[in-house]
Amino acid sequence: MKFTLSIFIFLALFNTLKAQDQKVLDSLENVYSISKDDKLKLKVSGDLCWSYGSVNFDKALFYGNAELLLAQKLKDSASIALAYSDIGNTYTRVNNLKEALNYHLKSLALRDKLGLKAKAAGSISNISIIYKQLGNYKEALDYMHRSLKIYEEAGDEVKQALVLGNISNVYMNYEKYAAAKESYDKVIDLAKKNKTTSLLASGYSGLMKYNFQLKKYDQALRSGKMAAKYLDDLNMKSDLAAVYNTIGQVYYEKGNYTEAIKYNNNSLRFREFMKDKLGIASCYKNLGACYAKLKDYPKAEQYINKSITIFKELNSKDYLREAYTILANVFEEKQDYINSLKFFKEGAAMKDSIYNKQTTDKISELQITYQTEKKIQQIALLNKENKIQKLLLLKRNIFLSLAIGVLVITLLFGFLLFKSIKLKQASRLQAEVILQQDLATKAVLNAEENERRRISGELHDGLGQMFSAVKMNLSALTDDLTFKNESSKEMFGKTLNLVDESCKEVRLISHQMAPNVLLKSGLATAVRDFISKIDARKLKINLETFGLQQRLDQNVETVLYRVIQETVNNVIKHSGANSLDIQLTKDEEGINAMIEDNGKGFDTASLEKFEGIGLKNIRSRVEYLKGSVDFSSTLHSGTLVAIHIPL
Repeated sequence: MKFTLSIFIFLALFNTLKAQDQKVLDSLENVYSISKDDKLKLKVSGDLCWSYGSVNFDKALFYGNAELLLAQKLKDSASIALAYSDIGNTYTRVNNLKEALNYHLKSLALRDKLGLKAKAAGSISNISIIYKQLGNYKEALDYMHRSLKIYEEAGDEVKQALVLGNISNVYMNYEKYAAAKESYDKVIDLAKKNKTTSLLASGYSGLMKYNFQLKKYDQALRSGKMAAKYLDDLNMKSDLAAVYNTIGQVYYEKGNYTEAIKYNNNSLRFREFMKDKLGIASCYKNLGACYAKLKDYPKAEQYINKSITIFKELNSKDYLREAYTILANVFEEKQDYINSLKFFKEGAAMKDSIYNKQTTDKISELQITYQTEKKIQQIALLNKENKIQKLLLLKRNIFLSLAIGVLVITLLFGFLLFKSIKLKQASRLQAEVILQQDLATKAVLNAEENERRRISGELHDGLGQMFSAVKMNLSALTDDLTFKNESSKEMFGKTLNLVDESCKEVRLISHQMAPNVLLKSGLATAVRDFISKIDARKLKINLETFGLQQRLDQNVETVLYRVIQETVNNVIKHSGANSLDIQLTKDEEGINAMIEDNGKGFDTASLEKFEGIGLKNIRSRVEYLKGSVDFSSTLHSGTLVAIHIPL
């Protein structure tokens, strides 16, 4: 006990550390290896996965998978979602975006299911970053604003700053530099206010990229070195590698190639340690570009070729195009026009079908230069003729392009107009169908309730009164009748009792079909009155209600009462349960009803086999109120019916 307490004190201290201290990590690994407590190991493995995420990919992934296995073993859904998120972050840091997105989507789905709103916002934020890295900026911004709204409602300024930093990065890609600068400044202000070093690093890193894009290289260096200082203090190797890489690019643009090589090598060292293939190849490309500027062509070719090999393996076309262009320039400087032309064409091919005037002009220039080296005289004689032909061809192409463009725009406009009309018609038709379905459902339910009330009235006022009269008449005859023997007298007494029981049964059925208490006192009181009439020796029912002090709409109360009544009857008839829990809650989003028994259950994969009139009635009534109903059950483990009605 003393040992366990000391471990928890140690973990609390660990969570306050701002730097990733290797001694602390070693101590945690020791705790993980010797502990027999699965809950403690789960906590430690999660901390190790997160801490190693910026330092050592292999260890981070190992402890992330260990965290997931322990959470699954403990059947702890919230911890399973956290493990998915930790593993996703690990893959993100080494640019394995496909795996990262897969794990974060799993985490989001589970957190949404569990109602963990704040945690779900974290998953949404992580997904947005991945979409941004994949170049899907629209999806990225949608997810970012979703998470920002949640954090603003919760008043979590640290998380707001994280999301604002990500939004700024997207603005940079859209070239909305003023908006990006404003968001980066907010990040820094919130980071200083909350004394969060990692956010300061993020904010200054963003300002570095902003100044770099606007060619304010001195400001970019100041911001970048501030970010690098904070990241170095935190020992966040993967983020530090990215900042070093950008600082190297700034020095490259300033013409200080020696400093650019220094920072690119620092970035490369971290990325090799993290096994970040895309980052490694990017560093090779940048180093090759620097050596090309220093006219060290062997080294330039060596680094560029190494980067091309990795870019091909990762199918990174944008990076590959840049590498081919740099290599083409190297061969052009060496006056090797054949290879220069070859690699400019390779770079142009990476653009697929996108027209790039600069690259095409460069290819044309190299073709002319190459031909000049071989046939200077021939080109001189053909120059005038080629110019005339080009002018004629250009005029014809312009005319054809304009004609085709007008035709395409006309057709496109007509097609869009046609589609718009069809969509409006389909929308109106669908709205009308839904309206008719709602009216039909409402009519059926109203008819059913009216029929229940009519039958209830007939039973109570007709058959019930007749039974009461029979009982009264028989009771009046008791004193006037002389029985032959005790057996006849006993038989007469039993007959009176049967009539009395029949009266009670008629009143009970009448009450269940149209309970006055529902009309007078509301849903909670009506349900409590209904279950009070069930024999607790056979089925013990616990009822909890929250937020139902105010009356609901009559239709809502009636439908929910019938659904609960039908569900309880199903439990009594089919489940073999001896305990039933009913929970009714009302919040801002709607009304929730949870009905759980400890009966024999059933296989929900074969729900259609069990779905008789009762379950269909439940579904149709709930759907009438635009609600949802879920049946969760396994054999021998009881059944949970979850109903949600929006308000």
